[in-house]
Amino acid sequence: MNYDYTERFPELKSLLKDFEERIERISLPPENVILDDLEVMKILNISKRKLAQIRSDRKIKYYTSDDAPKVKKIKLKEVKSTSHKGIRRAKIYYLLCDILVYVKRNPVVPIFEKLKIRPNGL
Repeated sequence: MNYDYTERFPELKSLLKDFEERIERISLPPENVILDDLEVMKILNISKRKLAQIRSDRKIKYYTSDDAPKVKKIKLKEVKSTSHKGIRRAKIYYLLCDILVYVKRNPVVPIFEKLKIRPNGL
């Protein structure tokens, strides 16, 4: 029971075409879309730790904010007393095009392809 509403209502067809044109105009290319950690974790459906591991393995390109403190050579005792373990001072950003490159290089195989069950139970 599929109904083609665009044939019944021609004004709907022109309205849909107008929406498509507007969406194309406001859509940005992936090179211009900037994402932060939370957005990347949501897109890839991974944890903070997994994202940090991907970054450390250099599998994904990332950028840090300019407000990162400059590293100076100081004594180890001073570093231990002033640093807070686990606190990151610079914000990390990603480009959507880099995320798409990572996804293309590392495809996820659906679980049903890994199963050794024959189709149709045969």
